[in-house]
Order: sequence, then structure tokens, then C-alpha cells
Amino acid sequence: MPELITKYRIFLASPSDLYDERESINDVIKELNLTYGNQNNIVLELLKWETNSAPAISNNGVQNIINNDIPTYDLFIGLLWMRFGTPTSEFGSGTEEEFNIAYQKFQEDNNSIQILLYFKNATPKSLDDINTEQLGKVKLFKSSLGEKNVLYWDFIVKEELSRFLRIHIPTRIENLKSKNTYETIEKKIPSETEQREIIEIEEELGVLDFQELIEESFATSTQSLTIISDATSWIGSEMNKKTSEINKLVAKNKNQPLSIKVQRNIFERTAESMNNFAQRIEPEIPIYMTNFEKGIDSFSKLIMIYKSDFDNKKEDIIEASDSLDFLIAQIEKSLINLQEFLTSIEQLPKMSKEINNAKRNVANKLSDFITNLKMSVTLGKEVHKNINLKE
Repeated sequence: MPELITKYRIFLASPSDLYDERESINDVIKELNLTYGNQNNIVLELLKWETNSAPAISNNGVQNIINNDIPTYDLFIGLLWMRFGTPTSEFGSGTEEEFNIAYQKFQEDNNSIQILLYFKNATPKSLDDINTEQLGKVKLFKSSLGEKNVLYWDFIVKEELSRFLRIHIPTRIENLKSKNTYETIEKKIPSETEQREIIEIEEELGVLDFQELIEESFATSTQSLTIISDATSWIGSEMNKKTSEINKLVAKNKNQPLSIKVQRNIFERTAESMNNFAQRIEPEIPIYMTNFEKGIDSFSKLIMIYKSDFDNKKEDIIEASDSLDFLIAQIEKSLINLQEFLTSIEQLPKMSKEINNAKRNVANKLSDFITNLKMSVTLGKEVHKNINLKE
């Protein structure tokens, strides 16, 4: 006898400057349908004006055509970056109008819809891409969300957004499960291709596989973090040695100013040490982030399996949870140390071209890594919130 599945529609709204992010969400929905959806008799349908609207004409503006073409949905996803969009007859942009439609629906029935809002917090490739008027409208809209009790999330790259959505969409769908906003349809038998995809996911990646991936990935991330921490301790020691050397020379010369030649020699060696530090940490940054993301993705999928197949058995997931807690604690500790060291580097006086170049080199590498660490903490805490183990 055919099974019944619950269908949830997700509407995606954003201006044109987030094309890549919009495209990446297609893959997220496809993946969730094969993992979370397949295990819970749920199907997710992504609605976008590109795929759910069609050419037409309207006396009330183009946005009215899109509004009428989009079916009723259960989850609203809004994305904003530097552009606010083209004004409509009633609102500052199509995205704002689409958000207000969703928000009004929530106001009328708190159980009818969930809203997910994300703001891209990244610098464009060129300053010419920044339209101050458009950016100002985005900031004004963002500042207005507090009084509406709307919680939003920031992201930097599309990969980070995808990871957030893999966590947040199932969480909000679970909130809607007991509500009557969904559509129940007959479960279709998957095609041979879809069956192979499902079998590959379920057979190749089981509980033990994910546990091994988590252990190996987090261990590699921790190793890279340790290497970078050791390198930071080393460069800190080298900087102290150079400072001590200068103090000794000044004392030896009875507090007389050091010659330019002596100063240049010290600063050249200091710059060499700083560049050596940057060279040591540079390869570790992608190793750290790649493995952390692999571990986080495995952790998210492991939680889904435990929730669907093992009734949230606490004893089976607590070890992985502890490893995540430990890693997050280590990351936060490293963040404090690295931010303090970055501040000290940025405060170094511009004594020579060698020092200035080395200072810029180190600051760029550290800033990049600190950004990755902050992203890691956010992702880790989001996954941890999603565990919800039963006592």
C-alpha cells in the first residue's frame, strides 16, 4: 500500500547579487530530501520566482505577478547582501515585499510559517560593486528586524550558508510538524537513479562511518590548530628576543641611540621571523577548515540518523558531542590568543620596508584564520543546539 508523505514548501527570496547562493540552495534541498526527508517521510519543495513564475503583464507591477504565481509555502528563506533590490508599488524592494507577506502570515497565525533570514557579511571583490544607497537600505531593513522579534544569521561564504541551512531547515520543519500547514501526498516510488542515490547515502555512510569521519576530521583539525598555536608561541618568543636584544644594545651603548645599520639588521631578522611564521601557518589554515567542515557535516548527518533510527539514544552520541565541545573550547581559547597577537602585530611601528611587508603578511594570514575560527565556533554551536538529546 502506498505510503503518505508530508510536503513542505520553501520559498527563497533575495536580490540579484546572491545568484551563487540561490543556486547552492538547490543542492541543499536535494540533499535534505535524500537524508532527512527520506527518513522522515517528508519531501521539501523549493519555490523561486525563476522556476515558479512565468512571463505576464499586470496593472499592479511585476512583483504582483510573482506574488500570485508562488504557491502557499511553509518556510520563508530570505537572503540579503549589498543590494536591497528594485522598489515595488508598496515596498522598498521585491525582497522586502516578499518578507512582509511572510511576516504578515506569521502575525495572522503563529503556527502557519517559519522565517529564516540570512545576511552575507563579506567584502566584495571590487569597491565599485558597492552602491551606498542600496547598502544603506539593507542596513536599515536589518536594524528594523529587532522590533519585529526576527532573529537573523550572518554568513560569509555560500558554503557556510549551506551548512547553516542543513541544520536550520530540519529544525524549523520539526517546529511545523505538528501544525496543519503542510500538504500530505502519496509517496511515489523513487526512480532507479534516485534509489541508487539513496542506497549510496544509507549504505556507504552509516553510524560507524560518520563516527570515524568525525574522529579523524576533528583530530586533524586539532592537530592543525596545535601547529598554529605552537607557531604563535614561537613567533612571540622570537619577538621578545629581538626586544631584549635591542634593550641590551641600548644599555651597552649607555642609552645612546643605535646606529641605523644595527637597527636595520635587527628589523630585517625580525621581519624574517615574522615571514617564517606566516609561511608556517599558511598551509595549516585550509587543512584546519576543510577537516572541521567535514567533521561538522558528518556530525549533522549522524544526529539525523540517531533521531530517525535510534530514538535519540544519548549513550550513542555523547562521545561525539564531548569531542565537539572540547574542540569548540580549544578554538575559543585559540581565538583569544590569536586576536591579542594580531593586535600586537598591527600596533608595531613602521620602522622599515621589511617590517612593514612582514607585518602586512602576518596580519593577512592571522585575519584569515581568525575569520575561519569564528565561523567554526558558530557552526559548531549551531550543530550542538540541534542535538536535543532525550534524558
